[in-house]
Amino acid sequence: MARFGHALEEHREELNSLNVFPVPDGDTGTNMALTQLSVVEAMDGLETGGLPDLGRAISRASLMGARGNSGVILAQVLRGLCARLCREQAADVAALAEALVLAAEEARRAVAEPLEGTALSVLSDAAAGARDAFANGGDVVAVAGAALRSARDSVARTTELLPELREAGVVDAGGLGMLLLFDALASTLAGHDLTEPVGPLGPVGHARSRDPQPLDHKYEVMFLWEGRDDAVPELTRGLSRLGDSVVIVGGSRLYKVHAHVDDPDAAVSVAGEGAARDVRIVDLAAEVAEHCVAGQARAVRVADEQATALVAVADGDGLVELFRSLGAVVVRGGPGNDPAGDDIAAAIDAAPADSVLVLPDHRSVVPAAEQAAYESAKAVHVLPVRSLPAGLTAAATFNPMADADENRRSMSGAAEACACGEIASATADGKSAVGAFRAGDCIGLVEDEVRVTGHDPPSVAAALVRALLTDGQEILTLVVGAGPSDQEAATVEEAVRAAAPALEIEVHRGGQPRILYLIGME
Repeated sequence: MARFGHALEEHREELNSLNVFPVPDGDTGTNMALTQLSVVEAMDGLETGGLPDLGRAISRASLMGARGNSGVILAQVLRGLCARLCREQAADVAALAEALVLAAEEARRAVAEPLEGTALSVLSDAAAGARDAFANGGDVVAVAGAALRSARDSVARTTELLPELREAGVVDAGGLGMLLLFDALASTLAGHDLTEPVGPLGPVGHARSRDPQPLDHKYEVMFLWEGRDDAVPELTRGLSRLGDSVVIVGGSRLYKVHAHVDDPDAAVSVAGEGAARDVRIVDLAAEVAEHCVAGQARAVRVADEQATALVAVADGDGLVELFRSLGAVVVRGGPGNDPAGDDIAAAIDAAPADSVLVLPDHRSVVPAAEQAAYESAKAVHVLPVRSLPAGLTAAATFNPMADADENRRSMSGAAEACACGEIASATADGKSAVGAFRAGDCIGLVEDEVRVTGHDPPSVAAALVRALLTDGQEILTLVVGAGPSDQEAATVEEAVRAAAPALEIEVHRGGQPRILYLIGME
């Protein structure tokens, strides 16, 4: 980390001078260096501890210290790296390759409208190089070296991928900053000095052959946002309606938000009353006047229409509202009350995009969903997640500005990582691998298999949570059905908290019939 910070300081002026995109405000090098400085200072103050403690320190410091568009993306990259590399007390070559892939994916997911020819391209290409090297049996030195070479080639290609860069004759500043990260990684593991020399300065701050073109938006707004994780998509959409360059990074109810807008107060209001703090507003016109490259660069607008739409099946008023808050067109129905294929088809037709993803809430709904997808004139993909909590987790990662393939990857990965269970009352006597049960008993199920039996929901819920609990989990979501009273739900919540004291607990009134409680852990 210190070596990367040193590289950013050495290249700071170079990166600033190449910063023609998305706004020629000449601050990419400064913002990345200051973001990384926050990380180095946090590491210097860290008392002895293992990799998990180090990962948490880096993740929090990068989030709190993120500056500007480039710094916010860097924070998400570092968080992605730490999420995999620092998961256990030791990391191997597989962890390194997986961490580089995860960092690239997390960075791309954080940007409302990802564009090729930016730092996102460099991250993806470096991750692909690392993945290939690992598949071919490479060790950590080979994997890091492959990532560096792929990043270097990718930076060179950015000039031709973005018109703004091609016209200015420069590479992407943020992409070059990410190349320095891979250089620091590869040189540290191989035991040699940094290899990337400081290049010639670019045009920002030097050429002024004519007046700057008007900016798309006047202000850069950044703030820390405290809110529900499932509210991030709505925040993204709200900011995208006000401006562009929307990037939101973080997790566990704390996020760093970045956007370019004309009305900063409106942007802060989108976050909700009292939810935004440490607000920072920069006058972009003044910044560009300081650093303009003949007015060649401009911000890129978020598309007026979303690229992908989401259709979800859910039963229960609370669940319907949850999925709607995540951007889905909702079809009512579920196990024992399966919706008709025509209802799903109508929702697909009404969805506001030509590419549509469908989330059934149970395997029994999958055939009808697949038939509706087959008959639709739109490009429709069904994501057959294992359970409703996994579907909620998947929907929370949905990005309407991303294409269907990207959403399928991110949503499927999120659903796969979610450990899910449900608690119901047995409707008849039965036997299971954990023992016999009687009608009216409380049973805990995982993928329709009885894993826990008992006489009361609190004890069954606690046992089910302990059975699902694994290292690395951070959040437990408890969805209360239509049957339990508020008092009954409170006792189950108390039991769940006692069974998983280290996890953040979120409780929702889903209103689903038949299933008393749904549990998702991620």
